[in-house]
Amino acid sequence: MLAYLAAHRKDQHVVIVDDINRVLCSLDVHLLFRKKISELGTRFESPTMKFGNSADDRMVEMMLVNVAEYQRNKNAEQTRNRMWGRIMNGYWVFQAPRGYKYEKVGPHGKLLVRDKPIASIMQAALEGYANGTYQTLTEVKRYLESKPDFPKDTKQGEVRIQRIRERVVDPGSLRGLYRTP
Repeated sequence: MLAYLAAHRKDQHVVIVDDINRVLCSLDVHLLFRKKISELGTRFESPTMKFGNSADDRMVEMMLVNVAEYQRNKNAEQTRNRMWGRIMNGYWVFQAPRGYKYEKVGPHGKLLVRDKPIASIMQAALEGYANGTYQTLTEVKRYLESKPDFPKDTKQGEVRIQRIRERVVDPGSLRGLYRTP
């Protein structure tokens, strides 16, 4: 937007802001953005509040930006706390690994469940690598590519070696997820 406004400086523009919460993420960024907008000969307008240069108008604007920043930070903090709480209770809170999906399970909320047949294919690949059936990641890659039900990463039907490396060489927290329940 700033690039467009800079390229069309001769024209008069107005940036319409419906809600100050939706504009920017912090007071510092808001002040910088407002300064840039002003330097380009553009102004903010809103149907819900008054943007002005009087002391009262600036105070209200800054208060609203500060409250919006606080709400965003508080929401992020609560989300992290809830996720940490679920982790501490043994739940997986991240994107479902390949071969698993989330399903609502009674009072637990969403839980990881095996996504067949992908889970079985992934289990066979990991076990094959672990027991030496597949000596290299390329062999695991070929095995996965040979399975029509296994999702491919490219239109050419390939599985990226990076995806294999993430799951097989450095599974991190995924260790043990591919065991049969």
